[in-house]
Amino acid sequence: MRIARRYVDVRGRRVHLREAGQGKPVVLLHDSPRSSRLHLGTMRLLAPHFRVFALDTPGYGNSDPLGVETPTIDDFAAALGDALKVLGLADAPIYATHTSAKIALEYAASSGRPPALILDGLSFPETLAPAAFVDAYMRPFTIDAHGAYIAAEWTRTRDMLRWFPWFATTAASRMAMETPSPEWIEQYTIDLFSAGPNYFGAYAAAMRYDCGPALRAITVPTLVAARRDDVLYGYLDRIPVAENPALSIERLESDRTAWGEWLLARLTDASASDVPVTAPSSTGYVAYEEGQIHVRHRGPEGGRPVLILEASSTLSAMQWQDALCATHDTVVPDLPGFGESEALDDPSAAGYLATLTTLAAQLGGKVDVLAVGPASYLALAFAEARPDMVGQLILDGAPERPADPAALCPPLAFDMAGGHLHRAWHMLRDGQVQWPWHSGTIAAQRKTEPTLDGEALHRALLGVIKQPAHYGDAMNAALSIADTPPVTRCPMLVFTREHDPFYAAAPRLGHATTDRPDTITEAAVVVAQFLTSAIAETESAA
Repeated sequence: MRIARRYVDVRGRRVHLREAGQGKPVVLLHDSPRSSRLHLGTMRLLAPHFRVFALDTPGYGNSDPLGVETPTIDDFAAALGDALKVLGLADAPIYATHTSAKIALEYAASSGRPPALILDGLSFPETLAPAAFVDAYMRPFTIDAHGAYIAAEWTRTRDMLRWFPWFATTAASRMAMETPSPEWIEQYTIDLFSAGPNYFGAYAAAMRYDCGPALRAITVPTLVAARRDDVLYGYLDRIPVAENPALSIERLESDRTAWGEWLLARLTDASASDVPVTAPSSTGYVAYEEGQIHVRHRGPEGGRPVLILEASSTLSAMQWQDALCATHDTVVPDLPGFGESEALDDPSAAGYLATLTTLAAQLGGKVDVLAVGPASYLALAFAEARPDMVGQLILDGAPERPADPAALCPPLAFDMAGGHLHRAWHMLRDGQVQWPWHSGTIAAQRKTEPTLDGEALHRALLGVIKQPAHYGDAMNAALSIADTPPVTRCPMLVFTREHDPFYAAAPRLGHATTDRPDTITEAAVVVAQFLTSAIAETESAA
């Protein structure tokens, strides 16, 4: 079962969602700090029967935040309504859990939609948590340039699975629950780190929200349920079913298989609307044989796009995009196996060239290519194989193939102590100051200014941990052809830097080289001039 992903524009914000199946539509909403990733298994269960849409709440997963300093559940409910309207899903039944149950409840109470609502786990305490408690529980997720936040957030994650509240590390606060599987914790961590500084948005809003008025006012048929092993199970007794005939409750056993059968049955009972006409994607993904390539598209449209390639990260590529997007249409893909782009069945150089061909075709048929480091070899091979698709070529780095290429992207097995996160962070950071990243020799020291910004490193870290088994595929493919780089006739700008191992092979690429300025911002000026002059020369020759 293939689950597609895309973005839609909603009032100037990007909303990310997953979609699968055919038939009548249903909408799935997640808790905090999770994302639609939480519902992957549920989507596979439901997709043979429904067209399933799982949305990322604003600020979570890949959805943009609301841009409100202290958002309320009312704000999130309004945003949900806007997204459903854009998607044509206002009349689709909604399944929501925990935090999103409150968002969906407020949306339904205020709008009179959807036709049916299933709330799985609804917190309804007699008194709301005091402000001091909410502030302590929602300690800010603060990214720093040294990676110290990784230890702090990993410890918070582990403690949230032991105590409630997580900061009350006493015997009396210990929860009677088993530690989830490493796979569950790994997925939870990805979502927590994806939310990052937006972690507390909907989560804190839910703690401040009183369900009572909406439960008593709602007219939409609303089923409130919970499994016996859900920490919110006890709140079922407080649902005012006697006061509102629109409400009903169900107490479920803990068995997950039985729960899945229950959900399928309830959504079947609730579904009545036709398949929606959904809004087109404005940005985000390009389809290829194995799945989808996630792309970040920025800059003025209309000109030939600049495709910026990096393996196996987007750390420097994103900096290049920042420097060029004011004047050029720029596209940074997660190469297959990294971030949000599915891994290739054939992660060879040939496999990646086929992917680049598909990507270029979707971007208009012809692109300029800027490649960073080892990705330069893929760019050269692509320009040689498809000269009709490559206009100009810019190479920012061309390292020699190291003696042990496998050491560049080592396995990152899950570590219950969080060691895999620290290893990935320092691998990315070290790669900015030395090549190979694991070499501490003087000869390995790079000469250009490194990108050590915490936010940039955090984004790259996310790309690695989302696919720890495949993040190195593009690097390995590129270095497999590094010893015999292809020759291409397209206009080229090849940067070099004396005594910098990241540029060691640049002089043998068969073109004149240009000294690389210290920073990407300075180098972008040279690139912009090259692109403009190369286009002018091509037009003059024509």
